[in-house]
Amino acid sequence: MDKPNILLITADQLRRDAIGVYGNNMVQTPNIDSLANGEVIFENHFIQNPLCMPSRWSIFTGRYPKNHGVRDNGVIFNSDEVTLVRVLKEEGYNTAAIGKMHLTPRLMCKEEEDENWPDDDFGFCKKCLTDDAKTGGYLNYLKKIDKNIYDYVLKQGKEKVEEDLGKSFQREFDIAPQLQENLIPNELHQSSWIADRTIECLEDKADDPFFMWCSFVDPHHPFDPHRPYDSMYKPEEIDLPVRRENEFEDKPGFFKEMYTGLSPGNEKYDLSKITDSGWKTLISKYWGMVSLVDYNIGRIIKKLEEAGKLDNTIIIFSADHGELLGDHGLLFKGPFQYDSLIHIPMIIKFGKAFSGNRNEKNISGLSRHIDIMPTILDYIGIKIPDGVQGRSLRSNILGKSTKCSDYVLVDHNTGDWGLNVKTIRSKEFRMTYYAGKDYGELYDLKKDPEELYNLWDDKNYKNIRDGLIKKLLDTLIETEDIKNPRLSRY
Repeated sequence: MDKPNILLITADQLRRDAIGVYGNNMVQTPNIDSLANGEVIFENHFIQNPLCMPSRWSIFTGRYPKNHGVRDNGVIFNSDEVTLVRVLKEEGYNTAAIGKMHLTPRLMCKEEEDENWPDDDFGFCKKCLTDDAKTGGYLNYLKKIDKNIYDYVLKQGKEKVEEDLGKSFQREFDIAPQLQENLIPNELHQSSWIADRTIECLEDKADDPFFMWCSFVDPHHPFDPHRPYDSMYKPEEIDLPVRRENEFEDKPGFFKEMYTGLSPGNEKYDLSKITDSGWKTLISKYWGMVSLVDYNIGRIIKKLEEAGKLDNTIIIFSADHGELLGDHGLLFKGPFQYDSLIHIPMIIKFGKAFSGNRNEKNISGLSRHIDIMPTILDYIGIKIPDGVQGRSLRSNILGKSTKCSDYVLVDHNTGDWGLNVKTIRSKEFRMTYYAGKDYGELYDLKKDPEELYNLWDDKNYKNIRDGLIKKLLDTLIETEDIKNPRLSRY
């Protein structure tokens, strides 16, 4: 049998509960839902870091951030690392990167699309790049097509960078921050451009199998869907985010700093000023962006079918991380390990030529982003490189094994906040440890699935807390880097 094509589709900052197949009965995601129809849905899939760069590199190396080295955004990747794309290129795959990669630090608003990549482009044969500042190939495209739209989008991008990096605290907003009008026509929208470039690649008549990463920027903030997506959902019909009164009393102090706009991170807003109407409006715009991504995914799947490639393609759909979106009074992301950020969607759809390679439809065991690389290589029949720390999920998908990870490790070392954060998450508990601090977090997920009550100092949970700390220590030792194999006894 021919080697399968691999299409990886990701959406930036996408929450698990913003998709119909994961239980949202209001949001319209028919194309993503169709990917899951009769296919493999991972119910408990977790990232290894709640930020873009570290999480993306965990996908492409199968390794924890503490070992691949990109522990935070803005950290340079060690180009000597073995990557999924380099392995596939060596195996004869035609590889393409389309959309937001964020594999290297972004220092300023640029129109160029090279992003300071190495000479071999990390193994990608083709690249069409852009980012949340709407730069790169997308901006160059608009420059050639429509000067007025180009100027409009260039201004949007610069304002986004200025807003992120602004030094003033407690910046003013109307009902919620980063809500913006967007007058871009649908055919020139960034998500449409990403889908268009993906479709162009799918029209390639080459016989070589392909690996393509289609990476949408949306629904990453600013929250600016264009018409008709900006009014698709009525705020008054949306439930308020998960929260409780006086919730910050049992949380580490930096939670309230974020809430009041005093954090050292990029976005500094006094979130306490957001009204209930403001939170609902934010969610409505976010959902509109998700539906826009879904529409473009539908276009891509249709082209796959028209090009006669759908049957021989494995499609993986996921995200780099989630979005707080008002849960616990917080917004965006940061050194917070709530499920809103770390528990994300993952769906695998097998073309008809590979439909026999899956028997299970719902995988309830814990799975991780570091498992994606070895799973892909296992299905293709390629030896998994030394140093890969994830495990192939193929035996689970085939129904030959029910064994999954008992715990997932989330590994976050953040420079802006001065925190080294490690989380152990099982189905029953989530424990977060802050190195060198006298505080921590512990949640009983069976009694408190919304993570509202921190039990770190609860005497009734002391033994559980101590056991999870030991499990964390064991996991950190077990996941030390052993990339270089031992060749002899001396």
